[in-house]
Amino acid sequence: MKLLITGGSGFIGSHFVHYFCTKHDLVILDCLNYASDYDRIRDLRNSIPVYYHDLRSPIPDTLREKVGDVDYIIHLAAETHVDRSMVDPQPFIESNILGTYNLLEYARLYQPKLKMFFYISTDESYGPAPLGVDHSEDAPHKPSNPYSATKAAAEDLCFAWNHSMGVPIIITNTMNNIGEGQYPEKFVPKIIKAIQEDGLITIHGSPDEPGSRKYLYARDHADAIDFLIVNGRRGEKYNVVGKQEVNNLELVVKLEQLAGKEVRKRFIDFHATRPGHDKRYSLSGEKMKNLGWEPPTDIDSALKQIWLSYSTRNGPA
Repeated sequence: MKLLITGGSGFIGSHFVHYFCTKHDLVILDCLNYASDYDRIRDLRNSIPVYYHDLRSPIPDTLREKVGDVDYIIHLAAETHVDRSMVDPQPFIESNILGTYNLLEYARLYQPKLKMFFYISTDESYGPAPLGVDHSEDAPHKPSNPYSATKAAAEDLCFAWNHSMGVPIIITNTMNNIGEGQYPEKFVPKIIKAIQEDGLITIHGSPDEPGSRKYLYARDHADAIDFLIVNGRRGEKYNVVGKQEVNNLELVVKLEQLAGKEVRKRFIDFHATRPGHDKRYSLSGEKMKNLGWEPPTDIDSALKQIWLSYSTRNGPA
C-alpha cells in the first residue's frame, strides 16, 4: 500500500514515518515551517520521497503527478501551539481549515482509488473535562482557543466531505503526544532542559491541583492508525488515548527520578497566565479498547526512552 503523510518532518509525523516505513510505501508532504525538522527523518532521505508544499495552496499539477495514486492519506500537518494561536490566529485558520479543505479537494478530485483519509485531530476540540469526565467520541465540540477551534472546524469539513462529497474519512482525536524529537516549546522538553541546565520549570496550577493529561507516546499513536487501517469504519471517530492519566507535577517528578536530580519548580495560576488553556483534558479510550486496541507503551517506559534520547546529546532542542 502507498501512504501519503502530511507533516512528515514534524514531531508526530516523524514518528509515523519511522513506524510505517517498513510496512508500506510512503510519500511525505511538508511545508517545513518552524516546528518541522528534516533531520528527524534524515536516515530515510534516500528511500522516501519528501516534497515541499504549503497546503494553504492547492496541490499543483506537477506535484500531483509526482505523488501519483495513494491508498491512504494521513493528515497530520497543522499549526498546533495554543499560545501562538492566541497571539496570531490567522496562520491557524489558514493552515488548519483552508489547508484541510485543499487536501480534501485533492482527495476528492485526484485520488479516486483512495481507501481512507485519516484526519488527526485533538482532545481540545471537546474543550475542558472536569474531574471524573472523559469525553466520548459523540461529545459536542466546545473549543477554548483559536487552535482547538480550527481543529474542530476541520473535523466538520471532513464529516461533510465524507457524507456528501465522496471522500472516505476517519477522524481521530488524541491526547497530548510525547516522544523523542519533540519541539522545545512543549512541556516534556522544557522539563528536560530545566533539569539539564539547573533551571526552573513552571507548572500551571497549584501543588494540590496541577493540570493533568493522558499522555500518549507518539509511536503508539502511529500504531493506533495502523490498527484503524484494518479495523476502522468509514465516517467514524475514534479517540486515541494514553494508558494512564498523569498530572504535570507527577510528570516532572518522573523525569527527575530518571535524571537522578531535582529541578526548581514554581506554580502559577493556570488561567491567569494562559487564558484559553484548560486545566484538564480527557478522552475515553473505550471505543478503541472494545475494538481490540490499547496503547502498548506505559508512561514510565515512554519517558525512559525520551530521557535516554535527550541525555545522549546536549539538550532537547
